[in-house]
Amino acid sequence: MDVYEVRYRNLRSLIAQMEREAGRSGARAGGLVMLAERLGKQPAQVNHFASEKRVKNIGPKIAREIDAAFGHPEGWLDQPHWPADEDATQPDPSTRSQQVPRFETDGSYVRFPLLEGFAGMGKGDYVTDYPEVVESLRVSREWVERKLPGVPPEAIRVITGRGDSMRGQYNDGDLIFIDTRIRTFDQDSAYCFRWEGRVLVKRLQFVGRGMLRILSKNPDYPSIDAPIDEIEIGGRALAAWTLREF
Repeated sequence: MDVYEVRYRNLRSLIAQMEREAGRSGARAGGLVMLAERLGKQPAQVNHFASEKRVKNIGPKIAREIDAAFGHPEGWLDQPHWPADEDATQPDPSTRSQQVPRFETDGSYVRFPLLEGFAGMGKGDYVTDYPEVVESLRVSREWVERKLPGVPPEAIRVITGRGDSMRGQYNDGDLIFIDTRIRTFDQDSAYCFRWEGRVLVKRLQFVGRGMLRILSKNPDYPSIDAPIDEIEIGGRALAAWTLREF
């Protein structure tokens, strides 16, 4: 079970708890409405990620808002907390011959989850719960071994590049493969990183005196120097898939 499903099940458990408490206290029921009020959001927005027929995963920003709204420590929603009896109501794995969860992957294939947030390749974009083009990618293990050698599949995440500053290396809309083991600058290379509240995929170059140069492939974008301790690296960009339109 991945973090999205854990968050969702925890939230559904919290909603059920609110409905039970509302019933005891005489307050009006309606878990999604109460959740919207507690989070300070519109019911339609909450419905996208909290209803039984959700159309959107719970991203990190919303997850932390839920933690705070219910008085839980940061990261609480990312760990299983639903009552044990809820597990008993789940289908017996031995009887699910045709009910394979979408999070499970055959051994001959590798599933690359989304790197939460999205990467801006122009001026950059603030991290939001923006709907990604691809939620996850399932490819053959043989392809991974040939195309991404030496990188453990479990360390790879995917993210959609946005903007044109890296045009020619990574283009707007490309699906970028990120090696999330790399969390510090270790060589001049392309990285996915957070700087001044924005997530970017650009090249980083060490220029001395504790400074990194943020470089774009597109000459229309000037380089920027920033202190290395202000740049939070989320991984090294390995490769990209491009959709060519005809």
